[in-house]
Amino acid sequence: MANAPVIRVENVTKVYDMGAVQVKALDDVSLSVNKGEYIAIMGPSGSGKTTLLDVLSALLRPTNGEVYINGKPISRMDDNQLAGVRGKTIGFVFQTFNLIPRMTAVENVMLPLWFLGKSIGERLQTAERILQEVGLGERMNHKPNELSGGQRQMVAIARAIAVNPDVIVADEPTGNLDSASGEQILEIIEKLHDENGKTILMVTHERYVAERAHKILHLKDGKIVKEEKNSKEKRRTKK
Repeated sequence: MANAPVIRVENVTKVYDMGAVQVKALDDVSLSVNKGEYIAIMGPSGSGKTTLLDVLSALLRPTNGEVYINGKPISRMDDNQLAGVRGKTIGFVFQTFNLIPRMTAVENVMLPLWFLGKSIGERLQTAERILQEVGLGERMNHKPNELSGGQRQMVAIARAIAVNPDVIVADEPTGNLDSASGEQILEIIEKLHDENGKTILMVTHERYVAERAHKILHLKDGKIVKEEKNSKEKRRTKK
């Protein structure tokens, strides 16, 4: 497993202008994410977890500091270039699934491949294969409202990995799920890391979820206040 940074942030600050008040969500954060790492981000509400995840994945530009994706600074990219980098490098999984309601599962998974200019045949073949791999082969023609929460999150994961990204970014991926469905999603994410070599960045409120990761970053008031490493033995006991 190569130990090269796929994402790096240097002295990043993010300030939200709330009219008369400015809120500093991130405060001079520096961090390297190496290829193949599995990192969980924890902290109390308002600590900057989601903002850090959004900055790491180039959904948000920082107020100050720099973000590098595969060694390239995003400050020099326009919005189209940045969208292209995200589309090829990062797959997103959200707590609220963010599926398109009018589309079937297979159509949702095909969508990011359309943005990459793949043919309809290639899009369909890839989407069907991935949905089979996550256990939704018999549900691929169902729309999101015809699926359970766990099944919708599996579709979201299938969509995230359709473009074969280097990094999977997951924001509270089990937050809206029952414990059994949540466990299934965590096992899929872990398989993507262990067997497919994906880099995982995950925000969670749950300690038992974070302990699946190699490393836990603890945030408070926009700063990384603690970095905690989990041994293989410790991670195994949490399954």
